[in-house]
Amino acid sequence: MDLAKDQFVVVGAGQVQKRKGIDDFIRLAEELPEITFIWAGGFSFGGITDGYERYKKIMDNPPKNLIFPGIVSPERMRELYALADLFLLPSYNELFPMTILEAASCEAPIMLRDLDLYKVILEGDYRATSDVSEMREAILEYKENPEALKELKEKAKRISKQYSEERLLGIWLKFYREQAALGKK
Repeated sequence: MDLAKDQFVVVGAGQVQKRKGIDDFIRLAEELPEITFIWAGGFSFGGITDGYERYKKIMDNPPKNLIFPGIVSPERMRELYALADLFLLPSYNELFPMTILEAASCEAPIMLRDLDLYKVILEGDYRATSDVSEMREAILEYKENPEALKELKEKAKRISKQYSEERLLGIWLKFYREQAALGKK
């Protein structure tokens, strides 16, 4: 991927489907032609994916600043997260998206749609946006304000630490020891 060193890059990842907010991601690319958008992911359910024909057409002929590399290897995904000035997941609903933890572990600043789930599991360590308009304004803000982007990157580091293998191992060990102690009573 040949990108200028000073090119601002927004990366998204997930299945290409309406629920993931792909329409908003595409719209942002159309509205912000000076920014490069990359969406990694594809059609996990193939032709039965809701909206498959429409999304396939867009992926085959995207705006010039929107790149669809498809489903990529874990190594390539880490490269994309590292390339990201901003990771954006505009999903309308989620369970516990691993892409957020992956992006955080690569220290990519994170912007998400404002879902109640994220408030609980991420404790505010991300930029919450409610719609495309807020997303667009936030992207432009971060593009023009490196200090704000740096702060968001620090928040990503906190997410990574919160969900680190070491920390979670400690939580599980404590839980199982407590359960074992209860079983002895």
